[in-house]
Amino acid sequence: MIRTLPLLFLAAAAAEIASIIWVGKLIGIVPTLLLMMLGGVIGVRLIKSAGTGIVAALRSPVQSASPLKGLGGLAAAQTASGLLFLLPGFFSDAVALLLFLPGVRRWIGQRFVVETYSTPPAGQRRYDRIIEAEAVEISGDIEPPDRAGR
Repeated sequence: MIRTLPLLFLAAAAAEIASIIWVGKLIGIVPTLLLMMLGGVIGVRLIKSAGTGIVAALRSPVQSASPLKGLGGLAAAQTASGLLFLLPGFFSDAVALLLFLPGVRRWIGQRFVVETYSTPPAGQRRYDRIIEAEAVEISGDIEPPDRAGR
């Protein structure tokens, strides 16, 4: 697997270059460049919304004490899709669009399971103890104890 990784990167780069040339011949240079810039903008927005979505999803169970399931897969799919949109070329954009299919997202969600649970409500806590205490304020200077032994 380690030996084939550079070949995969080389094949992906060749596919990207070939897709840019093919689309450039099909629709022209300026529309091709505009589509590539649009892909970059979409990628940045996807990554940003994945981050804010994760923060919102992590915050909501803390308030409602509900488990998060599949959050890792959805966030991974959206972030990977954003990164693929950032790459120049249309082959990676096609793969990024595949990550939006519900079946693909479910499959990724099963691979990256995140199970986070918040603290249960007060009535369901296992150790529900109340410790009463009183605070006393001490004012004035505190002097160190005499060190007669030194």
